[in-house]
Amino acid sequence: MYNLKGKVVVVTGSGRGIGKEIALVAATEGAKLVINAKKGREEMEKTVQEIRETGGEAIGVLADVSSENGCNDIFHQTENSLGKVDVLINNAGVGIYSPIAEVDEKIMEKHFQTDFKSVLYCSKAGASRISDGGEILNVASLAGILPFKGLSIYGAMKGAVITLTRYLALELAPRIRVNAVAPGLVKTRMGESLPKVWGMTEEEYAQKFTLSGRILDPRDVAQLVISMLKVEGMTGQVIVIDSGESLMGSVGIF
Repeated sequence: MYNLKGKVVVVTGSGRGIGKEIALVAATEGAKLVINAKKGREEMEKTVQEIRETGGEAIGVLADVSSENGCNDIFHQTENSLGKVDVLINNAGVGIYSPIAEVDEKIMEKHFQTDFKSVLYCSKAGASRISDGGEILNVASLAGILPFKGLSIYGAMKGAVITLTRYLALELAPRIRVNAVAPGLVKTRMGESLPKVWGMTEEEYAQKFTLSGRILDPRDVAQLVISMLKVEGMTGQVIVIDSGESLMGSVGIF
């Protein structure tokens, strides 16, 4: 079983939400964390401080991971401060509710750059710089597998992340393992806003579209991510965590 103690773990988009929870859980495993944000320095530094207050080790790196330079900068700053990267978690992403008739070039580019190019560029940087036996884990989405009303571009990009995950696993083996997690609706800023857009409360959505009667907490996803990192026999896999949404049918039906 892969041991995270002492490992250098980069989590993109980790100032808040799922990325922050992944970083906090990894810190309890003894990992050295790199917290990343594009602009939110205050959120990023707060997460770094939370980790340090519990005895963990962490640094913050402001960088735009939708650019190749930004991804290279994260690796450069990490190597200078903590040493060679062992684990890269591509979490940065954006979800914009946009029915296809309302999609414009700005929305398309935002999704393409943040949801897909960030994974591509950071994985490319990591391909030659991550330690032997290291890992890449991509945070995709159930929307990349099943259609959600109004999330066509977001879902298409997350579908691309899922496909890229399998190609990366094939190309980087046996030196680096690559997997992905595909969460359903999560209690984040985006996740909490979607039921309202769809004309229902969070509770109504949970009762209608989940088996557990609750939408995911970011900590649920974080716990799964850390568990996946530990399984050395796993690569090229996409694991769904969705409170049973995928068994209730497509959210595009209502």
